Amino acid sequence: MSYRLNEKVREMVPYEPISGNYRIRLDANESFLEISREMTADIIARISQLHLNRYPDPAASAVCAAAGGFFGVRPELITVGNGSDELLTLITQTLMSKGETLVCTSPDFSMYKCYGYLAENRCVEYQKDESFRIDVDALIDLIKKEGARTVIFSNPCNPTGVGLPRTEVLRLIEDVPDCLVVVDEAYMEFWDQSVLDCVEKYDNLMVLKTCSKALRMAGIRCGLAVANPALTKALRAAKSPYNVNSMTQAAAEALFACPDELREAAQAVISSRDSLYAAVRALADRYPDKLSLLPTAANFVFVKFPSGEADRIFHSMKAEGVIVRHMGDYLRITCGTEAENAEVVRLLEGALS
Repeated sequence: MSYRLNEKVREMVPYEPISGNYRIRLDANESFLEISREMTADIIARISQLHLNRYPDPAASAVCAAAGGFFGVRPELITVGNGSDELLTLITQTLMSKGETLVCTSPDFSMYKCYGYLAENRCVEYQKDESFRIDVDALIDLIKKEGARTVIFSNPCNPTGVGLPRTEVLRLIEDVPDCLVVVDEAYMEFWDQSVLDCVEKYDNLMVLKTCSKALRMAGIRCGLAVANPALTKALRAAKSPYNVNSMTQAAAEALFACPDELREAAQAVISSRDSLYAAVRALADRYPDKLSLLPTAANFVFVKFPSGEADRIFHSMKAEGVIVRHMGDYLRITCGTEAENAEVVRLLEGALS
């Protein structure tokens, strides 16, 4: 009798992002801005001083100190992960037990449910309304009804760009005190409704941050979980001893050593997003039966088309060397440079007219 994979992974397929060479890539919500030459030089200098025959700092202490200074939280409340994905895996595998209920919202980042499934959590979805907003009262009712141990959602949301105001997030946290509320703030640098300053006030709050979006470092795979001392101690105890490599730690230290550059870069992305949104909004006003969109608090726009049209437009843009994210009847378009935004709008208008 031959070996067989267990049932939960037997039919799984690998995550496959769009590959290939395109003249404009606006599909992954990365920053269109490179880091400065000065920061690059600092990273190279720091890496040149590393002893790569030795294991990295298991606590990533220097990264915690630098990130804590930037985000305004105590370093001892931060756990550094190999991207936020490792931290999500830790949450679902170690802060939850097999069979406990995880609530995810829909639509949202698909990997929340995936990691919960692999951890053998019982996954329950809260379906957002047609405007992609969360009705906090309805979500609270679902959490209580299902006896949920954890709820995870992105704020602002990926892929919709819709945000849940801080007051509503806090109301959720307070009304479900026996449920861990994990708020993924990967895009919060483009908005102003963070609850990061509240992690020590609540026993059941954890906030995730990332270097991949506004901070322009998707390539180093560095994520942060910020929580009260008890939750932080548990995460640090459960993670792999040397989970974040020395070169990533060196790059992250250099990154957070330049707070003014980081804030200026985030503002540049916000300006680009607003420009892209205004241009696509103008198209929606001209062609109201062909596309629509909601305001966005992230670094992308989420555009709806009539049935079948998103697929047609996606492939017409792809044929022109411009790649965006196709999601059913929607296209999620990351903001880019002024020229990239203009090209996207030109191709959209051509496809619509």
